[in-house]
Amino acid sequence: MLVSCLLLPVAKAEVMPDLYTSSWPVSDQSESARNRALSNAFAQVLVRASGHEKVLNASAIKASLRDAASYMRLYSYQKLNFEEQKIYRKPLLLKVSFDPSAVTRLLKNSGQPVWNNNRPAGTYWIAVDNNGARKIAADGQDGAAIAARKEANSRGLPIILPLMDLEDKSAISAADVWGKFQEPVNKASKRYGADYVVMGSVSQAASGWQGSWVADLGSDTMRFTTSGASSQQAVAKMVNRVADRLATKLAVVLSNQTQTNYLLLQGIDSMQAYAKAQSILSNLSMVSSVNAIEVKRGDVLFQLELQSATQYLVDALEVSGNLRRSSGDLSDFSSNAPSALIYSWRN
Repeated sequence: MLVSCLLLPVAKAEVMPDLYTSSWPVSDQSESARNRALSNAFAQVLVRASGHEKVLNASAIKASLRDAASYMRLYSYQKLNFEEQKIYRKPLLLKVSFDPSAVTRLLKNSGQPVWNNNRPAGTYWIAVDNNGARKIAADGQDGAAIAARKEANSRGLPIILPLMDLEDKSAISAADVWGKFQEPVNKASKRYGADYVVMGSVSQAASGWQGSWVADLGSDTMRFTTSGASSQQAVAKMVNRVADRLATKLAVVLSNQTQTNYLLLQGIDSMQAYAKAQSILSNLSMVSSVNAIEVKRGDVLFQLELQSATQYLVDALEVSGNLRRSSGDLSDFSSNAPSALIYSWRN
């Protein structure tokens, strides 16, 4: 019975690791070199934590960059090998961890959005054309895939790149991804359990490389193009566009006050569905607490405490593939809830 699942612990959502840790190349271990790198590393963390590069334009944030050391918890150095030095053009990497609470407090007090480290993960299907030969970029094996993961890491965005093993190759072709055919792509994506799907292609043109993309973000679909001097640049710009759109929905300016909202979720038919639903709600940036206050025939009425306007909650739920806006009323419920957002659950 569903009621019994209310006594079970809710499964933890996967979090983005090292969101508040950044690395920056340095020439030596001197204090002057470290201080210069600290500011750059802190700027990267602020972009990750807020979801937007424009956070660096705020006057309070600019001032904090000059005082980055006060937000630092610890640092270390990594010696780069010869190949790595060719990329970073320095012999060392300074790795810095910043205090998450202090960063969140800075963003909140500065009136900047906050995006917590529970973030949706997407499966990225990238078809690359090299002199007429098209193939899907495989995780860790292709420049486009490496570029996508590198840029996603800089934005604090968890992504999944296909393995392109026998299972993938039997389920999908480069032509499917190139043509942006959603049915085979979505079917092949199910094994990875992602929250959203991005598909598209990159090819060489007279002026450089061009990318054409479709991002299926739940009830929100993006269609856009990118360009760059290389396929890696075109892919990196794509990841940034997706990160910007997700941050628009999920990163919010938090208030010191909370407001009570109610959400009726229909069609919860298992303990696993209930646990996942509560995890989705509790891990949204604007939600400070979630309580299931009544359960009736597979419908669950949740009480939510929000640190933002209700519309931010609605925008955030658009990204979830499991919740869809629905219709109905609270006539079957005895709880004193004046009104509620109503959604249906989809496995």
